[in-house]
Amino acid sequence: MEDLFEIQRMTHSLGELFFAWTDSGEYYRVYKNKQQVYEGTAAKLTDGELDTRQPFQYTIERVDGGQVKDVIVIQTSALTEVKEDEHPLQRLVITVIVASSQIALSWERIKGVETFDIYRDGKFLQTVEDNRFIDREMDVSDSVTYSVTATRPLIDSNRKLNVSKSIAATLFEAVIPSSTNNKPTEEIYTFTVRVNRRDQLLRPVTDHKKAKEVARWKFRYATFLKEDIIKNPNFMSPFPYFTGDDRNFDVQSERFRTRVDMQGEFTAGKSSLTYTKATGPTIGLNYVKRYKRHDHASVDDIVIERLDAKPTDIRFTISHDVGNPLTASPPIHYEVTGRLDQEGNIDLVGYHNISPHHEIYLSLDDQEWQTVHLAESEGLAYLSGVPGNNYWRYMTCD
Repeated sequence: MEDLFEIQRMTHSLGELFFAWTDSGEYYRVYKNKQQVYEGTAAKLTDGELDTRQPFQYTIERVDGGQVKDVIVIQTSALTEVKEDEHPLQRLVITVIVASSQIALSWERIKGVETFDIYRDGKFLQTVEDNRFIDREMDVSDSVTYSVTATRPLIDSNRKLNVSKSIAATLFEAVIPSSTNNKPTEEIYTFTVRVNRRDQLLRPVTDHKKAKEVARWKFRYATFLKEDIIKNPNFMSPFPYFTGDDRNFDVQSERFRTRVDMQGEFTAGKSSLTYTKATGPTIGLNYVKRYKRHDHASVDDIVIERLDAKPTDIRFTISHDVGNPLTASPPIHYEVTGRLDQEGNIDLVGYHNISPHHEIYLSLDDQEWQTVHLAESEGLAYLSGVPGNNYWRYMTCD
């Protein structure tokens, strides 16, 4: 029986990457971002020229009789030293290995995380202790989205900020009782990878048809309160209750606390980024839950910037700190950094408080909205960020 053509070993080190594959061909070609970097009979490669700014992709071709018989695609990134104040998932090495026999995920260990929950297309598959997962059950004609989620005790965070936060979280836990659905001193981590269908991805480089370029994309980030009426955790406030948005996750809903809409376009060798910012009405109620006053929070504390303007590449950041316009309270805080290019490559990373509900969606060329990230609220008392944040990342392998 012929050995499966798969990656056998892979090693990341600072400034260098090594991988070896099944030695079952006459010779091999290796391409990096579609540029040939190797041709020979050795079934291994060491790459010392690594770009630390973004993920990159290798294509390995097994050649017999002058024809490409099989292909492996690897998407990964360079190992770097993470700064203490950096987003935990920003530089986390996430590797996707796509072969005709499997799709394999591996990721750099996160200090303090003991288990990872694996989801395929939103459905739970299993919990693993190792930092890897192999799927041999998907059809080659299907695209698939994997999500890996984990939690970490706040005290295990390597960020200086969390040394003080862990002390505050202990006090917070004493005030607000824990339950099975309430984890006030844990940080949440989720990274999601959408993998293109293998019958398109695993083609010889010379046979790759030029992908249809993305003409435009839309991005939506909304925060909302699921409840119809919600109790104010600040008992000193003159507004003991507020109205909520009375809904669940819904990309089309016009009820929200805040919403950011962005649109990127690639036309005639140029790119552009436009956006709108909006806040929903904050309605304060009295002790018998009747209307007392309303107002709109300012959008000035939603700051959007475009980075490194390029004709085929759009990068942006969002910094969001919107408070309650009627009473003193911690603001809804989130941050996002994004990169989308004309070939449809996507890399989005961000974090937010675990209150209120957060929903993020993306659409390419006016197609249906894709879900990027959904997070349920633990309650208004968690706006402070003391109990920990929700860290997320979304990327593609095309």
